[in-house]
Amino acid sequence: MKLGRKLKAITMLTTTALTLIACGQGNEDGSSEAADGEVTTIQFYTWGGESDLPIYEPRIQAFEAANPDIKVDFVQVPSDYDTKLQTMFAGNEAPDVVQVAENGQNFASKGLFIDLTEYIEESSIDVEDNWADTMTQYTYDGQPFGLPDRGGPEILYYNKDLFDEAGIEYPTVDWSIEEYTDAAEKLTKIENGETVQYGASGMDWVPNWGVFIKSNGGSLVENNEVVINSPENLEVLTWFNDLYQDGYVGTYEFYESVAQSGADSMFSQGKIGMLTTGFWNIGNFTQLDDLNFDIAPMPSFSEQVTWPFGSALAISKQSDKQDAAFRFVEYMTSEEAQQILGEGLVDSPANIKVLNSEEFTNRQVNEKDLNLDVVGISTERVIIDGIFEGPYYGELTGEFSNQVKEMLLGRLTPEEALEKMQESGEKIMEQY
Repeated sequence: MKLGRKLKAITMLTTTALTLIACGQGNEDGSSEAADGEVTTIQFYTWGGESDLPIYEPRIQAFEAANPDIKVDFVQVPSDYDTKLQTMFAGNEAPDVVQVAENGQNFASKGLFIDLTEYIEESSIDVEDNWADTMTQYTYDGQPFGLPDRGGPEILYYNKDLFDEAGIEYPTVDWSIEEYTDAAEKLTKIENGETVQYGASGMDWVPNWGVFIKSNGGSLVENNEVVINSPENLEVLTWFNDLYQDGYVGTYEFYESVAQSGADSMFSQGKIGMLTTGFWNIGNFTQLDDLNFDIAPMPSFSEQVTWPFGSALAISKQSDKQDAAFRFVEYMTSEEAQQILGEGLVDSPANIKVLNSEEFTNRQVNEKDLNLDVVGISTERVIIDGIFEGPYYGELTGEFSNQVKEMLLGRLTPEEALEKMQESGEKIMEQY
C-alpha cells in the first residue's frame, strides 16, 4: 500500500538487529519466554520505504510502551521482498513476524508459518466480526497463518466535476452494472475525432474484471480447480470487452501516450471519469486541489461483491519467540492499534469494527470530506475467490491478464479468451 498523508516525519527505526538481553531458552513448542525484567526482541519484516513508516511506527511505539518486556526490530525491504524472505527462510534466519499479501499462500504452502488456530482461540479473537471473509485469504489447508492488518478492498473513485458536467447522479451503495455502463458512455468525450476523456479505467488487470465475475455468480478458481470458462463469466467478459471496443474505457494507446502514465495518473488529471482500484490512492488524490472526487462501492451485476486488497501478519515457524511474536501480531491487528492506523489514513485498517466506527468515517482526509463509510461497506462485501487460496495466485493472474489483453486488443474473442485461460490455467495447476 502506498497511501500518503501530511504527517510529521517519523525517524526510521534501525534495521540492525538488537542484541537480546539475557534471552530465555527456547521451549519445546518453539517459543521463548524472558525472565522477569528481561527483554525479548522480535524482528518484524515488511516491504516499503520511508513513506510507509507512519503505517507501522506509531503502532510499534504504542505496543512497546504497553509491553516493556518486548522490543521490535522493524526492518523494511524496499525491493525484492519475496526473494529476501525466501533467502532468509532457506538460511534458517527468517524474521519472527512477516507482512504478507497474496504471497502469503505461497509461503504457507511450504510450511513456513505457524498455525494460529490455538492462539486465536486462547485470545478469544472474533474472526468473523473483525474481518468477515477476508480471513479466508490468509488460511491455507484449513489453518489460519496470518491476521489481517492492512485492508482497503477495491472501490470506485469518481470525478464529481465530470459527473456534474455530464448531468449524471453520483454512484450509490447499490449502483448497478447498467448504471455504471451508462455513466461510462456519458463521461466519454470526443473532440475532433479524438477521445480526450474516457468514462472508465478498465484494462486487463485481473481485479478490474475479476470483481465483476464474482458479482455475476462466477469464479476463477474453486476447490483448487480452474473454473473460469463458464456461461456466467462469458457474460461478464463480453460486457467488459464491449465497453472497451465501444471506446468508453481508456485504451493501451491512451495510457502509453504519456510517459510513466496509467489509469491512476489519468484520473488525477481529470481525463478519466471513474477509476476502480484500492484505497491507497486516497491520500495522494486528496492533496490535489483541482481534483474533486469521492468514492463508492463497486457496481454490481447480481450480487454486491468486491475484490480484496490488503495484507496480514504471519509468524515464522523458525521463530523461537512465537509467544512474544503473537502478542505483537495480536496488538497490531487489534481495534486499538487499527484506530491508530486509521487516524493518519496513510493506509486502510483491515478491522471492520474500526472501519465502521465514527472516528474513522467522520474524519477528513487532508481537509477534504469523503464517504469513508464506503470502505467498511466494501470490506463486508468481500468474497474471496479460490484464486487467493493457494500458492498459484501469481502465475494464474499473470496468465489470465495476458489473455484478457489479447481479447481487448481484438486478437481473441471473449469465448476464445476464456478457453485459453481455462486450458493454460489447468496446466499451471498441475504444478501444485
